[in-house]
Amino acid sequence: MTDLPDYSIALSLALRGIEPISEVQPVKLKSAAGRVLSEPIVADRDLPPFDRAQMDGYALRASEVGRVETWPVAHTISAGISAQVDVPPGACVAIATGAPLPRDVDTVIQHELSDRNDPVRFTIDSIKPGHAVHPRGVDAKQGDVLIEEGTLLGPQHIGIAAIVGKSQLLVTRQPRAIILTSGDEVLPIEQPLTDYQIRNSNGPMVSELLQRIGADPIEHRHVLDDREATIESVGDGLQRCDLLITVGGISAGDRDYFPVAFDRHSITASLQRAAIQPGRPIFVGRAPNGAVVVGLPGNPVSVLSCTCLFVWPIVRTLLGLDPSLPWRTLELAEPINANATRRAFRPAVLLDDGRVKVPSWAGSGDLAHTGATQGLVELPVQSEPVEAGAKLRFLAYP
Repeated sequence: MTDLPDYSIALSLALRGIEPISEVQPVKLKSAAGRVLSEPIVADRDLPPFDRAQMDGYALRASEVGRVETWPVAHTISAGISAQVDVPPGACVAIATGAPLPRDVDTVIQHELSDRNDPVRFTIDSIKPGHAVHPRGVDAKQGDVLIEEGTLLGPQHIGIAAIVGKSQLLVTRQPRAIILTSGDEVLPIEQPLTDYQIRNSNGPMVSELLQRIGADPIEHRHVLDDREATIESVGDGLQRCDLLITVGGISAGDRDYFPVAFDRHSITASLQRAAIQPGRPIFVGRAPNGAVVVGLPGNPVSVLSCTCLFVWPIVRTLLGLDPSLPWRTLELAEPINANATRRAFRPAVLLDDGRVKVPSWAGSGDLAHTGATQGLVELPVQSEPVEAGAKLRFLAYP
């Protein structure tokens, strides 16, 4: 199948025409991590809002050090109390880390350079003004933009928002996703099985992946191998989501009804199959109402791989983020066979020394072998094995 697009081309086709979600919503600060900010975060005052001590010690005038032998301790200032006090010439104040400096002083000498008595003596005879002082406004001035709109919020951003008093943030609405798994042989995980039936691992796995990449999986429904039921489920899902993900039933089998359902609902394909392993039957299209449709193969390793390779950048695009994924280049620890006609993406183990190892597998139905893996390694298209020491791209699972 050399006429099928390689991964990079397939991904560009899959992303074609997808527009970011424009709807925004307020969320409480404690729930904002992992969301995309839809407003700039601005400093409501200078940061820090006052000159403050960077360590425990004594605040004084730097110009007097070396000229005064013993220093009366005029006041004690702790963090969280006012520094509206007068400091006479030749005197100092005991000060705690984070406490504001009185207006008359400009320097802090740490306890370790003193005898800690009252009056206090210091073991130095000179010091620069501003030593151990965190000056007002040095971090940011009132009105400065601290976090740009469009930022994917991490824990540090939550802290910054708290600093400026934001108890809730305006964020992009997460893409609503519906998952349709399929197959008569697939049963709910709590239901008793016969020898020829399997449990539904794909639904929970895709749902978890969607949450990790920033989507909102609002429903998982299982569809039996029935033509009309499949058509109805696709139509219903398209009316209620931004992203419809189907699992299985997209090949050319007699009971693969998702392609029929896609045609019935006028879904325009942007990608139909790719030269990748696993996941060659991957499908991506758009419904008339703008919903994105991703048809995943049914084998679970294909589902894992294609959700990372295609659904992840699609969700990032819907959120208004750069669709690029966090690939990094690592060294292969042991030789591995590649695929002569398709680019292979194999679950891989990240070793303690920073190299990667590809475990043996029994094909794309072998989800069990992924248990010790941490991501996907990209193998080149070649007939000969990939040798140990080769530099390969590695993508950690979300």
